[in-house]
Amino acid sequence: MGSIQESFAVSAKTQEVVDDYANFVSGGFAPYPVALTRTLNAKAWDVDGKEYIDFLSMYAVVNMGHSHPKILAAAVEAMKEGAIVNLPFHNPAYGKLAKKLHDMFGYDKFVALTSGGEAADAAVKIARKWGYLTKKIPDEKCHILTAASCYHGVTISTVSLASKKSNYFGPFVPHVGSTSPSGKVVNFGSIEDLKDALEIDGENIAAFMIEPMQGAAGMITPPNGYLKAVEALCKEHNVLFICDEIQCGLGRAGSDLFHLREGVRPDMVVLGKALSGGMYALSGVLGDDRTMKLLDNYEIGSTFAATPVGCAAAIAALDVLVEGKLSDRANELGAFLISTLEAANLPHVTGFSGAGLFWSIIFEPKPPKVTPRRIVSLLAQRGVLVSAAGLNRVRICPPLTISKEELLKGTELVIEAIRDIESIGPLPSESLFDPRHGG
Repeated sequence: MGSIQESFAVSAKTQEVVDDYANFVSGGFAPYPVALTRTLNAKAWDVDGKEYIDFLSMYAVVNMGHSHPKILAAAVEAMKEGAIVNLPFHNPAYGKLAKKLHDMFGYDKFVALTSGGEAADAAVKIARKWGYLTKKIPDEKCHILTAASCYHGVTISTVSLASKKSNYFGPFVPHVGSTSPSGKVVNFGSIEDLKDALEIDGENIAAFMIEPMQGAAGMITPPNGYLKAVEALCKEHNVLFICDEIQCGLGRAGSDLFHLREGVRPDMVVLGKALSGGMYALSGVLGDDRTMKLLDNYEIGSTFAATPVGCAAAIAALDVLVEGKLSDRANELGAFLISTLEAANLPHVTGFSGAGLFWSIIFEPKPPKVTPRRIVSLLAQRGVLVSAAGLNRVRICPPLTISKEELLKGTELVIEAIRDIESIGPLPSESLFDPRHGG
């Protein structure tokens, strides 16, 4: 079959941005050659004025849509009062946000940070202090257990929690990760793995921290009843249960917090990304006094955490979540999205994974033509923003405020791209290491 004739040239304006990245930027998340300058709700525009449908929500940062008027207005109003950082004085907005989170989710305390990685790191610190002071774990023996294929950030401490990492960053933080002290690997969704680990090593494990739905791994949902069983095992072995809701929480996966689907109550909850509606870098940890009151002054914090701008945006974003019934909307639109994709009977597709409006399409890759990165690249050229997850998944997570018409239009373009991909010629940045396109 011949290639479909379609122009995939990168514009001069975009190439200038790509060249700046190639010449002066290090690290990051392997961007495609799409240079965005403006966003509004579920739409984005690049340096050439080309319009895109956002099926990525900039990786679930803006559950409430880009530049939501209520959230934007709250942030702008706070900006008018001048920039205030989180220094040794009271910030009324911080206390107001903490109280709002308490009223919504019932936890005694909240501590704010700026990034998801910082918040996950803070949860580990709190759990370790609880392990030593309350559980009386011997010095240097306290272990924080996670699940295989987890993602909690890219700092040295949060990378240490993951099961896969580059040895070039070692040595890693000890006594953390998905392998228990005696060597038992705990796979996500396997209650037997957790049971075995806690029976052998429970006396030295302070906490079990998981994403209740794994995001970076490809929107992996656990078996029904898993979170309930985890909660029970943790209580049995006096182990803290921590849910990292940074990606799947705040309406994204069809409930205000994903763990609420099973009626469990973790000891701590990690929040981030969507907390401020994408208007400001803000994250944090929720917990009760039995853990949070162990914190002394100066042990956890960040200069730019919980500024008036970030807190005002977060308060407004939480109002939008509740008033707009966005969790219900995520379930309704998510069902429409997946039913439409399933009805298309697409080639190369073996299934779907996710909940709410937080989904991945699972492929049977056929390199070099059929790969997630090529599909993402083709969709970007055709005006839809998605992302790849590993070697066999494409992530779809539109803003929860997207209209049904925009969702249908974007879904139809996804269907066309999957059907066409095997016949499409070379694409910009179709390989992670394509020097021609700054990939």
